[in-house]
Amino acid sequence: MESIAAQRRFCIIALVLALGGVPLQVQAQAVSLDPAKMPRIGSVDERFGSYNIEMAEVTGGNFRKPYGNKGAKAAPRKKPVQLASTSAGMDPNLYQYRPPIDLSNPRLRKLAAALGPAYVRVSGTWADSVYFANSDKPPANAPAGYNGVLTRKQWKGVIDFTHAVNAELVTSFATGTGTRNAQGVWTPKGASAWLGYTKSISEA
Repeated sequence: MESIAAQRRFCIIALVLALGGVPLQVQAQAVSLDPAKMPRIGSVDERFGSYNIEMAEVTGGNFRKPYGNKGAKAAPRKKPVQLASTSAGMDPNLYQYRPPIDLSNPRLRKLAAALGPAYVRVSGTWADSVYFANSDKPPANAPAGYNGVLTRKQWKGVIDFTHAVNAELVTSFATGTGTRNAQGVWTPKGASAWLGYTKSISEA
């Protein structure tokens, strides 16, 4: 502690000595800035201020408990859900089942629209192993190799949300074992069905 304090005193003394050798006029100029007269050196996209929605918030799933909710009971599930395993090194007690959020909620949409234009990223660890059920009758449980089910209705809710809040969508595709062939190579079958459905409802 003594050595740290000594270092701080040395830095302060060095700074005072350095400033002491600078003319007062130069010192005044260094702190007097007029942003309106500064040359523009770059710009950012109008959607620079953007945000994320976890895939688990769309499908429902095993997700981190809210802060200050230690020991709280898990929310009841409306139907059986195969939960993703806890990340390596993470305490499983920090997770609980979280039901899907309501992206049609008027208040949520109004608040999100105030952030627009923006990009909305719908992804996260849960998306790595989510199964897109391209059917009007989605399975209750995920097929082997997957840890969650994304239904057409849920994904349409995401698309409708982005349209309502002036947002562009950014997402990712599953890459887990369920998407791979016998040789362990990723196959685009699931992603192609997902993209096809997204295009069909976006152009409707």
